[in-house]
Amino acid sequence: MDCLQNALIAPLQRSVEAYTGLAILLGRPLAPQMLELLHSAVDTTLLCNALAKLPSGQIQGARSRLWLLGNLVALAGSADTSRSHEGEPHETSYISAVSTLLGTLADDVEFESQPVDMENTEFDAQVLSKVSTGLPLNTWLNGVFRALVDQSSIRNLLAAGARPSKSGSAQTTGEAQLLASYALTLLRCFSRRADDIRMWLYLGPTSQSTSSTPATQYFWKASKSSTVYATIHNNSRNVLPLLKTMSPTSQQRDDWTVILVFLELYTFLLKIMDDEEFMGTSDNRRSSAISTIEVAELVTFLKNLGFTLYFNASELQTSGGTTDRDVGTSSLGRHFGKPSTAVSEQTRSASENEPPLTLAGLPGLTIDYLKGLVTGLLRAVYERDSRRHFLPKGHWLMTERFDMTAFIPGVVAEEESRHMVQDAEDGEEGKDDAESDDELEMGLARRAVTSGHAAVLRTQNARERASRQASRKRYLESVAPRLEILQNMPFFIPFTTRVEIFRQFVHLDQAKRRNGHTDPDLWRQSVMFMPNSAGLPPRDILARQHAKIKRKNEFADAFEQFYGLGSDLKEPIQITFVDEFDIPEAGIDGGGVTKEFLTSVISQAFDPSNENVEHTYFVENDQHVLLPNPTTVEDLKGRLRAIGLRDSQPGFRAEVKNLLQQYEFLGRIIGKCLYEGILVDVSFAGFFLKKWALTGGANSAPMESGYRSNINDLRELDEGLYKGLLALKNAPADQVEDFGLTFTVDDLIADPSHADGRRVVERELVPGGSDMSVTAENRLIYINAMAKYRLQVQSAQQTGFFLKGLGSIVQPSWLSMFNQAELQTLIGGAQAEIDVQDLRRNTQYGGVYVIGDDGQEHPSIQLFWRVMHALPDEDRRKVVKFVTSTPRGPLLGFGQLNPRFSIRDSGSDENRYPTTSTCVNLLKLPMFRSAGKLKEKLLAAVSSGAGFDLS
Repeated sequence: MDCLQNALIAPLQRSVEAYTGLAILLGRPLAPQMLELLHSAVDTTLLCNALAKLPSGQIQGARSRLWLLGNLVALAGSADTSRSHEGEPHETSYISAVSTLLGTLADDVEFESQPVDMENTEFDAQVLSKVSTGLPLNTWLNGVFRALVDQSSIRNLLAAGARPSKSGSAQTTGEAQLLASYALTLLRCFSRRADDIRMWLYLGPTSQSTSSTPATQYFWKASKSSTVYATIHNNSRNVLPLLKTMSPTSQQRDDWTVILVFLELYTFLLKIMDDEEFMGTSDNRRSSAISTIEVAELVTFLKNLGFTLYFNASELQTSGGTTDRDVGTSSLGRHFGKPSTAVSEQTRSASENEPPLTLAGLPGLTIDYLKGLVTGLLRAVYERDSRRHFLPKGHWLMTERFDMTAFIPGVVAEEESRHMVQDAEDGEEGKDDAESDDELEMGLARRAVTSGHAAVLRTQNARERASRQASRKRYLESVAPRLEILQNMPFFIPFTTRVEIFRQFVHLDQAKRRNGHTDPDLWRQSVMFMPNSAGLPPRDILARQHAKIKRKNEFADAFEQFYGLGSDLKEPIQITFVDEFDIPEAGIDGGGVTKEFLTSVISQAFDPSNENVEHTYFVENDQHVLLPNPTTVEDLKGRLRAIGLRDSQPGFRAEVKNLLQQYEFLGRIIGKCLYEGILVDVSFAGFFLKKWALTGGANSAPMESGYRSNINDLRELDEGLYKGLLALKNAPADQVEDFGLTFTVDDLIADPSHADGRRVVERELVPGGSDMSVTAENRLIYINAMAKYRLQVQSAQQTGFFLKGLGSIVQPSWLSMFNQAELQTLIGGAQAEIDVQDLRRNTQYGGVYVIGDDGQEHPSIQLFWRVMHALPDEDRRKVVKFVTSTPRGPLLGFGQLNPRFSIRDSGSDENRYPTTSTCVNLLKLPMFRSAGKLKEKLLAAVSSGAGFDLS
């Protein structure tokens, strides 16, 4: 046996040519004994050099390259010449070889599929030989490739590369490109581990003695020095030719690779970096952030790039490379809405059949991937700037690239035609998907195939479907450039312009739904002659839109009578308030009673202390803003179990379903106020508002599809938890375990069987979390897991159903035009000072105060405006809230208030106090003859809370 071993390994010790033959031999499955025999003799560097010199056609087929990669990693990963497990990096020749092979296999191998439990030779013959793409892995290959994304391997990747040279400069651009290419390939092939890979790159070498530049700074410096970065940063008009070039230089490809790795790393870094660290005011010396001055440079680069990706999408939908899997599923990038203008069927088909354009010809790195990465990063920086305002005013705008006079009508036209295109697309796509499913099941039924082969067929079908959907998405994006920018990078456009567009979208939707009638009374008349999809008689349609609401029981009655309307709650509703004896109150609903009804439901259901509702749906944080009660569902389940119901019983499930439907209805109510332009005095937590634009609409499952939790959002949820996690994050490595933490979290939920009515439930943040201690190595994973649980998982059902209801009234793509602060302004009005002149111009008068033919205001009205002008803004706000129920005016002015601000007389007795009907924004003002008396009575009424009456 020793003689045989010597005969085999002797050539490897003295012959370079032998490694060429070995490289070819490794392109097939080898017995474990053979690998063990080669293990001690192989020189990794010589083997990798031999691979680099092999002619491109020498190792043919994905199957052979798969075995070559697997055998190479198995040999190099355990060979004595590898130093990665001693805290040192692999040789660059090994990284180059693995990166090249892995890149060529990225689209042919399912690296993250369930492995097939078969021995190598049998697996090769029975599974791999039957397919040419979508190759699965067996258990051995899966285990070998997992070593590529091992923490030590990733963290030490930059140990040599990021170390300064003797001259003090960083390593050469070529080496930086090699490391960047390898990192991108890992992200592409192991997308489920993407955040782990980013985090380990961020953490850097495992050896504490290694002095190296943090990965983010290292790749930022390399990016800034590149020609591609300078070209894009200098002028947005330079970007399109750069992206469209069909013959990129090798330097351009290298530049893009380095830039993309930086963008990936910085995207991840923003998720775990608190604001103080970002601003450079933190004591944390481990930070690898770039300065805020450099962030301004980066934003200019991203703006120029992002603008072109969206505005010139149609010009980028050209063939430029092979169809590659989109890496962007693991980035923060999000897309909303579908484009609009109708194009010929021939043009559409051509667009669908075009493969996606790759970036500088780099395999797998598509324009779609770049778009998602740039969008996500720009949004993340914009959210940070919205809180801390570190960028100059106007830095985000790109109005110079638009004809702003035509922008609003252009966007509205795109939105109108988008509906027509999307309706046709949805029908066609559903038909195609059904046919594909039928064909697959018939094919599987006809053939007795191995489980591995069946899995491959299903995977191929899913990929083909995803490819069709992606192609159609690209087509729709290409024909609505303004709309795409508005919904993905809205900060390019002034806020007031976006609000005008939002109102135009609502008006367009009302006209479409109401047969052209936006006036409620005209719509009700037209219903008598309109066909309806529900097949109901016209009078029944109108009856569904009417409800009797009992005072102090507004939410329960509204839910019972209006939940069944679904998205039809958009249509005009009629409300009759009744007292406890079911006697109707006086008054006709001309729109004002509807407003009173909506504001009453909101003030009741969103008040955590209100005893007239069954559940506490929302709770307040320390800043007195609202967020969904994270324990409502579990509290209900605890009470149901306490009375003897079991989780599996129909009554138990019905109660839980009813609660979630109430959250859905609350979402519709808030949506109704936004849709009708009714301002309400309710404030939501910023992290909750961020989710509003990121979830599907009426027909979507209740889920959060785009929100990504981060440590800064925790501050709005729980200040104490936020500070505690910061302390953990910034603690010296040798003190982390002193916190005594495991990957678990405690929830306090209702349980009437306990003395205090509550009990603690421990939940694992990750599988096996109760047995996993938090260490210096995994503390970032713990922080991310805790943030995700508290901000997403714990309240997922409540939030999801609320957003489902909201999305059934207001399209999420419309809400995506605004950040969280802007959404709050849409809900409750502008924070700016009350503009008395604007209010005066948009006030209507009734009774004695009606302006006559002479155009002069009544003397009492003139006194009122004189008093209002003299009041401080705080008191003006009190007056506005007294009349309208909210202390803020509409962003676009009081001309947008619905109903209009109105004043009418209420007698000549100056000792009377002013009163209001907030349902119609009506101030009932006695005919005062002195400004002093008017001010005295007005401020007394405002401060006392007196108000609504029906006199």
